[in-house]
Formats: sequence, C-alpha cells, structure tokens
Amino acid sequence: MDRVTADSREAAVSAMLGGDVVVRGPVRETRLDYDAFFAHRELSRLHGEALVGGERRPWSLIEKRTEGPHLAAPYLYDNGVRELDAYRSGLFDDMPDHIHAPSVYGTLLEADGAITLWIEDVQHEGPRPLDAQAILTAAGDLGSMNGHWFGRPSTEPWFFTGWIDRHGQPEAVERGLATVRRGHPAAVARFGDRLADVERLILAQSRVRGVLESLPHTICHHDAVGANVFRTSAATVLIDWESIGPGTVGADLASLLFSPRRGDASVHVITSVFDDAVQAYIDGFRDQVPTVSPAQIRQGVDAAIALRWKLAVDVVAGLESGEPAFRGSLPDESPETAREELMELVGVLLASAERTLG
Repeated sequence: MDRVTADSREAAVSAMLGGDVVVRGPVRETRLDYDAFFAHRELSRLHGEALVGGERRPWSLIEKRTEGPHLAAPYLYDNGVRELDAYRSGLFDDMPDHIHAPSVYGTLLEADGAITLWIEDVQHEGPRPLDAQAILTAAGDLGSMNGHWFGRPSTEPWFFTGWIDRHGQPEAVERGLATVRRGHPAAVARFGDRLADVERLILAQSRVRGVLESLPHTICHHDAVGANVFRTSAATVLIDWESIGPGTVGADLASLLFSPRRGDASVHVITSVFDDAVQAYIDGFRDQVPTVSPAQIRQGVDAAIALRWKLAVDVVAGLESGEPAFRGSLPDESPETAREELMELVGVLLASAERTLG
C-alpha cells in the first residue's frame, strides 16, 4: 500500500467519524468474496480503532479498488469509473428518505487510473436469500426511487445506456437459436412445448426492445439484484452503482424479481409475491409521479424480464451437456435444487414474455 493510499485511508476514517481523528494501531483488512469474473478488482472490509477527541472508538468501512486500464478489462474499468463519477456527482444526495446509496467517505483516482472508494459498511438486517417481506419492501422502495428521479435529465456523459443490449445479448441470438433448435432429448423431456416458446421469445426480441423503447424512462440502478439490496432498520440501501443510467420504468424491479437466477432469492418466494411486488413498485412510483399509468409500469417490468431469454438457453445447454446446475450465491446448493429453481424461473420468464407479446 503506497503512502498516498495510506493517507487516504486515514482521511476516510476521519470523514466517517468526524472531528479530529487519529487512527491507532494496525488497520486490519478482511478480503470479501467477490465474483471471480471481476479480475483486478478487490473488495475488503477495513477495521480498527481511532482516537476521536481523545476517546478510543472502533471503526469499519469497505474499500473497493479497481486497477487501472493497463490491467483491468475495459468493461470492468468503465464500470469502476462510472461508480466513481456517480458518487462524486452528488446524485445520491437527492434520494427518498427510505432508500439510498451507502455513504462514501473518500475517493481516489491514481495517476495510473486505479480507482479506490471508501464506502459505508452497511449491515443487512434479515435473511439471505431475501424473503418475501424483504422483496416487497425493496420493490416499493425501488418504485419510490425510480419515481423520484422520473423526469430528471438522462444526459450525463457517464451514465450507462446499453442496458437493453446487456440483457438482450443480440450477439448471442444465432447461437442461442441453434441450441434450442437442436432439440436435445434431455431438453425436450424437461421443456416439452415450452421449447418452442423459448424459440419464439428469442425471435421476438426486436419487439421486446420496441416495447421498452416506447415506455416512459427514468434513472435506474440496473443491477438491483438481491445481493445488492441491503435492508437496515431505517432504509433500503443499494450498493454497486456501476450500471446507473436511463432505463424503462419497471426495469429495476425486473432485476430484483429475476434474482433467483443467481440464488439471491427463491423462485417460489418470487412467484408467491410477484403481483404484490409489482403493485408495491407501482404504489411507490406513483406516490412520486401519478401521471405514469400502472399499465405502463407493469408492461415495463414484464418486457424487461422478457429481455432475459438467455436464461432459458443456458438451462437448455446445461441439460444437453449434462453439467450440474449452479447458482453463484448458493455454492453449496445441490445441482438438482438449482436446476429446479432455474426451470421454475424460465416459467416466470415465459409468462412475462406472453404478457409482453401476446
């Protein structure tokens, strides 16, 4: 750790605790699990003690570091820069009281482009995977946030604008169609007639895009999956703002309701509260903006889910290959349970597609 970053760590602790602060003793660092896809990215919890006005106090914060563009992949580095810009922009100072981003206590952009953020160490209060009540609360709060930002100019140069292509993956359509059309016996046995529904959904992606582009837009988090939703006694806190940008009303709720793909929620919980979650989102949104109709918001949720056709193809490919199913947030889950959850989520996908296209 170079001297500049060591000084910046102490400045972050001072910003968090306030007053005249002296960090005392060693700074302990606990590396946190992070997706292996994110090479050249580190996430750690820093904790120790400090003297504040002569009083010894414990402290803890999160340090998130992205290496410069000479090491990190362009996609990853762009995300890191976007989150840095978001925290520096002041946008998070303007959010509803019951949903917000973590406090940021310091940022550092080094000469080689490396980015470090020192962020509030938010503690989630409740079960993981998320239960029904957590999903319903988060749905209402996401609606309130998206409604609060409705009408805000969406022209910030650092905003993410490629969310439809990220989920719709047009570059993978031909390969996906070939996978479905092979009609492997294992896939036919599990999917039956729904295999043809998957093919129709893939072929209809341009219509799904058209629906999304025709609906009202707001500013979205674009990664409001369960793992990024923290519930405290006072508010919902969203972490990982790397994809923030304009999006269709309802798009953030679609991310939350598709959390079972990663294992951030159970699909059985999602299906049991799906309609109530949509209504909670609508209520939260329309408390801020009564002019957007419930029908438009519901269509936005369904169409944003219908973009995620790739889930069905991945399940088909897994059945064809015989490889065990896996959900990243539940590494100890049995492959059989993971497969059943993903098959049920395909049902959610196809139901939303039918409401969007039918």
